[in-house]
Amino acid sequence: MLLKKLFKQLGHSQSVSTTELFKFGAIAGLVEVVYIVLVATFMLLAQSLFPDTPSGVIVGIVSFLTVFVFSATVSGVIMLGLPLYFAIEKKYKEALIILLSSGFSLMAILIIMMLGKFFI
Repeated sequence: MLLKKLFKQLGHSQSVSTTELFKFGAIAGLVEVVYIVLVATFMLLAQSLFPDTPSGVIVGIVSFLTVFVFSATVSGVIMLGLPLYFAIEKKYKEALIILLSSGFSLMAILIIMMLGKFFI
């Protein structure tokens, strides 16, 4: 809903409020954390699929690198997609707001998870 509203405003060359930009950045950071958790879970579960034979190790390494490259691409789109779009449209302030709020929300969630690990 927020993304649809944002692109509607962009299509009409309206300015987007700073609050909406912060919201989108926070959502992008949250989506990135969820994606990281899903990929980490997949990688942990996939370990049991590969035997300890030399050919299994090679297939495991190739599979890991394939997932790693794909994951880097998806993460790049999640975190940098809209800021890059705003930068191309020469709306540098909006691009920076989204990029920084995404990074801050990502770091805040990481800190909360680490504190939860220490106190539980």
